[in-house]
Amino acid sequence: MNETILSKLKYFAETTPNKICLINAATDEKISYKEFWSRILRYAKIIEPNKNYILQTRQTIEHLIAFYAVQAAGSIAIPVEATTTEEKLMDFEKKFKAEILPLKYNLPDDEIKFTEIDSEKISCIICTTGTTGQSKGVMSSFRCRFCGADNVKYSYEITSEDIALVPQVFSHSGGLRRVEAMLISGATAVIMNAAMLFGNVFGAIKKYHCNILQFVPAQIAQILKRAKKMLIEVSSQLRIISVGSAVIPESDKEELRKLLPNVRLFNDFGSTEAIGSAYFEWSAFEPKENCVGSESLHSKIVFLDDNGNLIENTSRDCSGTIAVEGENLMSGYFNEPKLTNEVMQNGRFISSDLGYRGDDGMIYILGRKDDMIVSGANKISPIEIENAVSEIDNVRECAVVPKKDKIMGQMPALFIVWNKNFIPVDELTKILSKKLDKFKIPRAENIFYVKSLPRTQGTGKIIKRELIERLESDENL
Repeated sequence: MNETILSKLKYFAETTPNKICLINAATDEKISYKEFWSRILRYAKIIEPNKNYILQTRQTIEHLIAFYAVQAAGSIAIPVEATTTEEKLMDFEKKFKAEILPLKYNLPDDEIKFTEIDSEKISCIICTTGTTGQSKGVMSSFRCRFCGADNVKYSYEITSEDIALVPQVFSHSGGLRRVEAMLISGATAVIMNAAMLFGNVFGAIKKYHCNILQFVPAQIAQILKRAKKMLIEVSSQLRIISVGSAVIPESDKEELRKLLPNVRLFNDFGSTEAIGSAYFEWSAFEPKENCVGSESLHSKIVFLDDNGNLIENTSRDCSGTIAVEGENLMSGYFNEPKLTNEVMQNGRFISSDLGYRGDDGMIYILGRKDDMIVSGANKISPIEIENAVSEIDNVRECAVVPKKDKIMGQMPALFIVWNKNFIPVDELTKILSKKLDKFKIPRAENIFYVKSLPRTQGTGKIIKRELIERLESDENL
């Protein structure tokens, strides 16, 4: 298979030239596949090949033209946050041996002559969000990007008639993957940057007749809190709601299931290093706590013991490290061979997640290995506690992290954000005693009510590292 995002854009520019591929909801700008491809090739005419270019991302059509033009010219695109500071940009230039590409609006009239690109060649470098430490440059080949998008297309059964709203940034793999899934399907993506301005979001859904919505859990949580009525109003036109980039609380799943009985509801599992590895249409099943579904089209998931050996028969009591095989894997971390060799072994990406395959054949996760709390002789999964807490009325969101303890080594510390009314800590622990083993229940002195949880920009993942740092410094508790 030598298909790439670029080859599919060329195909649809020739076969469905007038079909709208992108709409900018902020400006109402629309562009057809033919015009999009032409502007990519014209932009590529002024790009120097075999270089690394940094692009400060905007949710605009112009940015996507520049992103693919760099690749069409034979160079590597490195999208970064639009708000990246000048100092950080200089660091990126040095780290990636790159230069910053300014967006150009006056393009030449002539185009490059496009030739098929080796799908093993690096197309872009995506900076990971760095929730647990220093961010890394993930090198994605043309094949990797295509297979990641094809995983979405296959799992959601996307057709050329679909219109997806994608309110995520393009400096992260998730936002790009969702747009690229539409582009390789000959479909339409509506892009916007006002993800938490729900009047704009639902106005765009109505105006452009979107039937696929792609959100991160933080956006879903806010919609259920602030825009539930708006969601119900557009429910009749919706086919799919997809939630990715982080775990969605079971309580939010159940609320969506009740509100939208006729909408297919998905969550996906993967990473920048292993794009869209599994998908779960949880609206089609009874609740399956911590389930991330089945492998996607271009992925296979296996489980490894502490020595890196395959575990043939896993279970909740015999879990392993999740490793992914397939064509959706990164080529490595830029200029970091040692780190690459730690996570890429025997053709597999070795994640930091622990999990198992259930009797139903589906994949279940227990949490990250580095998140697991070792308390005395017990291992405690933060996700199990978080799910139990999320089921309590008025809990907006929560997070569990390890706290150092002189006797037990570690104990679970719980951070909670309440919607309105909160309950006293002693009442909270009584409720949890009916849901969790005693050793898993956070002590009263390790439960903290806070106004918000720190999150990454774009993907909205909770930055647990910052919560641990707060515990260690006793700040802002």
